[in-house]
This record gives sequence, structure tokens and C-alpha cells, in this order.
Amino acid sequence: MPNLLTKLFFFVKRPRIIIVVGRGRFCATEAISRVLEKYFKVARIKKIDLKSILKNEILVLESEIKEAKAFKFFVEESKLAILVATHIGEIPPDQDFFAGEKEDAKGILKLAKILPERSNLILNFDDETIREIKDLTNLKTLTFGFQEGADFQATDIKLNTGTNFKLNYQGNIVPVWLDYLFGKEQIYSALSAISVGISLNLNLVETSQTLKFYKSLPGKK
Repeated sequence: MPNLLTKLFFFVKRPRIIIVVGRGRFCATEAISRVLEKYFKVARIKKIDLKSILKNEILVLESEIKEAKAFKFFVEESKLAILVATHIGEIPPDQDFFAGEKEDAKGILKLAKILPERSNLILNFDDETIREIKDLTNLKTLTFGFQEGADFQATDIKLNTGTNFKLNYQGNIVPVWLDYLFGKEQIYSALSAISVGISLNLNLVETSQTLKFYKSLPGKK
């Protein structure tokens, strides 16, 4: 648990905090960090510590969520809290909808329910178990995925030296390039990063273009 000094400096500095959860959190955290570091001082972390608070404006926290209450102080005192829930179910290669186990979503739901009203919730629309969280909270929510109905929908996917797809958002269609990266996991990660960018009022086109230089994690192609 963070000590009193860590909490004190967090209270004073009030950095934004982005908590990334689910099975896709590793790649998503990387993509989100890469997009945001162009605009902010960003720390990608696995636990909240004094050093990251002192040096950064945004903390991107990759978490398993064992105890939702451990985040209560930080989400309440941050300038803005964003919870990004990636998939918890296995991603099927041949269809765009699936569902994780409800038991696996309980910790995510508990965290979503302690977020202040000013917080943002970003959910994987294709995982039906994750999508349901939207209906169980009153938070401002954005969704991403391949299915029609997602706020950020990936369509027209093409493969060459990487992955190209069209991003559909509120009637706007923006091309996205992921050089040397392949697979649905990478597209989900890109969509989550763009969703976070929009939550922070970044430009849609600029954010999408930044992903061209996103290299993902070793072994995560």
C-alpha cells in the first residue's frame, strides 16, 4: 500500500490517472503511453510511487485489480481518472463478438463503481461481459471494437507490412497504420489509445497518426 508521503504528494500534484485492466492491458498500456507522451509527461507504472508522481502529469497504471478499494484515494483525488477495460475473454479469430467470464469482471466493476462522476470509462465493446459494465454505472463511457455500435469502430482491415484499418468515430473516418504489427490485439490496443486521447481532448487525426510509430511490446505482434 502507498505510504502517507506518497498520498500527500499525490493530493498536491493531482496527476491524471489511467488504470488499464483486462487481458489486453499489456499492449494497451504501451499504446496509450506512446500516444500520450507526445503531449504530456507520462509514466507507465505497475504501482503508484512517489517518483512517478513528482515527475509526471499522467500515470498510466497497468493493473490486475486485486482490491478495488486500494485505488479509491487516487481516483478520488486525481484531476481525472480514466478506467480502460480491455477484453477478459479469449479473442476469437473468426468473429467479432465474444464474452469473458462474469466472475473475472467483478473486480473491474467494483473499481468502476468507486470512480467519481467526473471519471471516464473506456470499454471493449466486442467483449459482451466488459460492455455490460456501461449499463451498471453512470460514468461517461466510450467503447471501442470491430462491431457496429462501438464509438470507435475499426473497419476495412488490410494487411501488408503491417496493419491498416479505417477508424470510424462520430461520422469521421480516419486511416490508421500500424507498421509491422498484426492481430486483433494490436488493433484493440490502438483503439483504446485513441479513445483515451479523445477523453483528454486530443486531436483525432494527430492521435491516429502517432500510432504509426507505436512498436508494441517484445513478442506481442
